[in-house]
Amino acid sequence: MAVTIPRASAIAFVAALAIVAPALAASRPANLLKVLAVQIASAKKDRVAVLLPTTLSADAPASRLYGSGGATSRGYDIQLAYARNCFDATACFLADFWGNPGKIYLQTRVALAHGLTGAYRGISCGASCGPATIQWKETGVLYTVQWRAGTKATMIALADSAIEAGPR
Repeated sequence: MAVTIPRASAIAFVAALAIVAPALAASRPANLLKVLAVQIASAKKDRVAVLLPTTLSADAPASRLYGSGGATSRGYDIQLAYARNCFDATACFLADFWGNPGKIYLQTRVALAHGLTGAYRGISCGASCGPATIQWKETGVLYTVQWRAGTKATMIALADSAIEAGPR
């Protein structure tokens, strides 16, 4: 007897798998300072300190990761993707790092390095899936990290790594 799955359920399953599969695949740490060197240099031209974690686990070798972005009019926005010119599209998005003026908008508070308090939101899926996000304020700047495979513990570790390393 064949089982039929409603189309909407099948689409939701495939979308969820696209987010979960990278976390289940063999991951390896990518050195963000090397992969994003050009974007970090661009972002350093602004007066906002660039805070990034040192490494990020990816299910692809660093040679297959692509950085984009850099300085913006109010700070920086650096993206990491599995394809060139990804522009934060769900299919190729890996992570995003921002530093700019703003207010924390997430609700779940978390303790971070150096006694800072941040806020966290996990991966959320609807029509498509959004990455895990962590935010904190330091020296009047709102820092935000998004990662497609982040858990609460790994997002806190990423924020702590960025805070402890200091400006790049």
